[in-house]
Amino acid sequence: MFDVAFKNLWARKTRSVLCILAVVVSVFLNGSTAAMNNWMYETMTSELARYMGKIYVQQGGSSYPPIDSSIGQETAEAILARTDLGLNAAESAPLVFIRTERAMMPFMPANEMVLGVPAGKERALLGNVEAAEGANRFDASEQGNVAILGKVMAESSGASVGQDITINGQNVRVVGILKKSSMDSVNISAVVPLEAAQRIFAKEGTVSAVLLTPDDVNRTTEVAAVLRRDYPALEVATQDDMLAEAEEVLQMPMFYMGTMSLTAFIVAVAVIMSTMVMAVMERTREIGTLRALGASRRLILGTILAEILMLSLLGGIPGTLLSMPMAVVMETTLPTAGQLTQIVLFAVVAGILGGLYPAWRATRVVPMEALRYE
Repeated sequence: MFDVAFKNLWARKTRSVLCILAVVVSVFLNGSTAAMNNWMYETMTSELARYMGKIYVQQGGSSYPPIDSSIGQETAEAILARTDLGLNAAESAPLVFIRTERAMMPFMPANEMVLGVPAGKERALLGNVEAAEGANRFDASEQGNVAILGKVMAESSGASVGQDITINGQNVRVVGILKKSSMDSVNISAVVPLEAAQRIFAKEGTVSAVLLTPDDVNRTTEVAAVLRRDYPALEVATQDDMLAEAEEVLQMPMFYMGTMSLTAFIVAVAVIMSTMVMAVMERTREIGTLRALGASRRLILGTILAEILMLSLLGGIPGTLLSMPMAVVMETTLPTAGQLTQIVLFAVVAGILGGLYPAWRATRVVPMEALRYE
């Protein structure tokens, strides 16, 4: 059965190749959108995982990272000075977030940022991220134009320790380059002392947010409730709040990617259906002859379905393999064997749906009428 199906496809090489290419493209689009979805979700969740047990206080209505937030530094310092909150002083600090290069699309993270943090409080922002070169902390009371670069920022700027980079028209000396962090906002950023960031961007007296870390992680919800009560004009967000907001933000791009995947599926179905309908029409006399010689409808159906399966696999497997580099480019998790199988099944299901009508039409050929068919 499969050898007959292969001969039938080979007899119409051009059409078969074009159909296979269309399936390859459709499967590639499906696999690529899946990789992009994984990248967006992993970027957001890995970023937020760092803030387990932490609280962000920022301007109401701001997103994360709070680039669009602005609160008075006096207010920030007053919050940090409260003894009733039981804060870990070393991991609580006012922060400045400034986007220096926008992403390609509005829903995507910034390409480059500047993060301002008080010297001596770097741990609040960087955690245990180690330095690949130079230092991962500023000298005590450092307020000059110095920076610690994230891995991606260092690569894109081509800078090394001791060199100067330009930030908003001012020279900033690089004192350290970090190893890759699980937080994308750190990887793409230049971390500078808080006062230097405020001076470079004319934001004296304001900060973007206050990052708070309670001594007791079990008190996070309680502390957040106290802050919401005492500062109703500000937004107080825990990790759960930020995750819920992130999922809401991702709804639109996920919907867009899902629409692209559905479109690719419809294209694959349409291409396979049109190819097989033409093939059945051209072989009406052949199918009628086979029926007259005693071939069963089951045999005719099996032959057509075998052709469809071969088209689907010949397009699905290469399309799946071609989608893997997208995961490498996006630096996201490579598809598992199960996920790769699902992408191939995408092509098989598209083939079956696209082949149902032509296969049914082939089984309905009447031998005597087919023999008169021109």
